[in-house]
Amino acid sequence: MHNIYTFGDIHGQLRLYETIINYCKQQDPECCVVFLGDAIDRGPDGYQIMQHLLSDPQIIYLMGNHEQMFIDACDAIIGYHASSDEKYNKLHNYTKEEATIFIHQFQSNPDVNLHCANGGDITLIDWLVNGADEDIIDKLRILPYTFSYENVDFCHAGATYNIFEEVANAEYNNMYIHYTAEYSLLWNRTFIPLGWKTGRICVHGHTPTIYLPDKAYGSHNKPLASIHPACWGDMMGAKDKRGGKKIDMDTAAAFTGRAFVLDVLTMKVIGFDDPTVRKEEGEIKVIEEYKIISEEE
Repeated sequence: MHNIYTFGDIHGQLRLYETIINYCKQQDPECCVVFLGDAIDRGPDGYQIMQHLLSDPQIIYLMGNHEQMFIDACDAIIGYHASSDEKYNKLHNYTKEEATIFIHQFQSNPDVNLHCANGGDITLIDWLVNGADEDIIDKLRILPYTFSYENVDFCHAGATYNIFEEVANAEYNNMYIHYTAEYSLLWNRTFIPLGWKTGRICVHGHTPTIYLPDKAYGSHNKPLASIHPACWGDMMGAKDKRGGKKIDMDTAAAFTGRAFVLDVLTMKVIGFDDPTVRKEEGEIKVIEEYKIISEEE
C-alpha cells in the first residue's frame, strides 16, 4: 500500500510547497498527495504552485475558497473583454506593470474586488502576465470538493458530515451541487466545533489554527511555537460523543512560515518552517513530528 499524504493552505509559499512535495515523494515515490485547497493568493508564487498541482498526476487537488474566488474574478475579466469593443487579445499582452494597473482599475467589479481583498491581486496579475490562460480556469472549475480514503474524509473547510456526504454523492453521480453546500465546504467556520461521523475523521484546512484558542474559536493570541495542526476532540474540549474527529491542517503558512503534512496511514504530522516568510534569514527546517491521533483515541 502506498502512502497518502495531505496538506493545504500553502498560499503562494513555493519553498514550503516544494519542501513538502519532495518530502512526500522521498518517503514513497509513488505516494498520493491530497491537497486541501488554497494554493494561491497572499504569497508570491501561488500561480506557479497551482500550475504544478494541476499537472502532477500524483496529486488530488481539492477546491478551496481562494480557487473559487480566482475563477469568479477571471470570469468577470474575460466576460468584460468579450462584451467590450476592445480586442480580446489585449488580455494576452500585459506586462506586470500593465497588469497591476489593470487589476487596480477593475476592482469596481465585486468578484475582482473580493479576490483582491483576500490577497488575490498577486495571482490575477500573474495570470494576465502568463497569457490569461482560460484552460487553467477550466481545469479549476472541475476540481472536486471532496475525497475519501477508508475512514478519512478530506475537504477544504470542514462543514458537517451530512453536507460532506451530500456533496460527495452529488460528485459521484455527476449531479448539481447546491450553493449552500458548496459554501459550507469552502467558506464556513461555524461548523468547526461540530463532530464528524462515528469512526470517521475529517481532515480540512481553511481556518488557521493560530486563530483558535485551546477550547473555542475566535482568538489569535497563540505564540508562534504553538502553531501546529489541531485535532478537534482534544483541542476544542468538545469531543464528538459519536466518535468522529476533525483535524485542521491550516497553520497560516503565508504569515507564520509554517506548514505541516499529515501521513494519513500513520496519523503522524511533520512540520516545516521557512523563516524567510517572516522576513528572517535561514533555511527551511523540520520543526515538529508527532502522532496527532493516538491509538487510545
